[in-house]
Amino acid sequence: MEQSAMASNRPVATSRSPGGFGHRIRRSSKLGMIFAAAVTVFYAIVFIIPFGTAIWLSFHNWDYITIPRFVGVRNYVKLFQSAQFWQAVWTTVKFSFTEITVAVTLALLLALMLSRMRGKWEGLYLTLYYLPMITPSVVSVYLWRWLYTPTGGVFNTILKSIGLREQPFLASTQQALWCVTAMIIWMNVGGAAVILLAGIKDIPQAMFDAAKIDGAGFWQMFFKIIIPLIQPVLVYQIVVSVIGTVQMFDPFFLMPGPGNSTRTLAPYAYQLGFQTLNLGFGAATSMFIFLMLLVATIFQLQRWQVNWEY
Repeated sequence: MEQSAMASNRPVATSRSPGGFGHRIRRSSKLGMIFAAAVTVFYAIVFIIPFGTAIWLSFHNWDYITIPRFVGVRNYVKLFQSAQFWQAVWTTVKFSFTEITVAVTLALLLALMLSRMRGKWEGLYLTLYYLPMITPSVVSVYLWRWLYTPTGGVFNTILKSIGLREQPFLASTQQALWCVTAMIIWMNVGGAAVILLAGIKDIPQAMFDAAKIDGAGFWQMFFKIIIPLIQPVLVYQIVVSVIGTVQMFDPFFLMPGPGNSTRTLAPYAYQLGFQTLNLGFGAATSMFIFLMLLVATIFQLQRWQVNWEY
């Protein structure tokens, strides 16, 4: 009896299924492995290798002609001592803050308006507001350059017809940055409105019905229900907008103002690397842009920690 009880208490050996990395590879889909490898190679070519090269170049001096020369952190020291660099930083901050504030506010108002519509009218207005997002940026820039033409331009023709004084627009150091900002807001507000509209429509209708029964008005529902529940979408839109505005290049390059009035960090890095042939200095500027965006993104995600479920 004792032997049988001891035997019953012994652990029973269980058959192990073959495992290991090699076995998982053999069981994986061949087509899936091919696609994953292709994406990895593409990602390495378009991002990892250029990013690593930029880090390496930021510690070197190179003018495309002579052999790259290691200079340590001299490019970064020179960067922080440059008055033109800090002017580009200040211009970037002014532009980003204005664009994000105005664009997100307008997009939220548009999303609220569209959420009150139904049927074909909602689709029509949604298409009209989203159209600038799918228009090539070069086409939009040249269209707005024509609108801003000081002599004979559309905007000045309208101002003159209503008895107002014509404006220099892009020819003015005070107006050029805000003219470009207005164009970029026009380009991006439709896409932000679509995202915020999706967040509003994801709110259960029962919550609005219960609020109406309790006597809540439109603005009470807006501040007590809509804003808290679409906060994850707002955080996403703000983070994406910060990244997009700091990296914005095409409008400032194709529609520049006089002097350095519209020179943000992205055109400044391009100018250093490809116009003055100081590739190491331009790479250091690019690394600063990357670090600034990384810190800003982490700060925003930690500052606005939200629950992504209702």
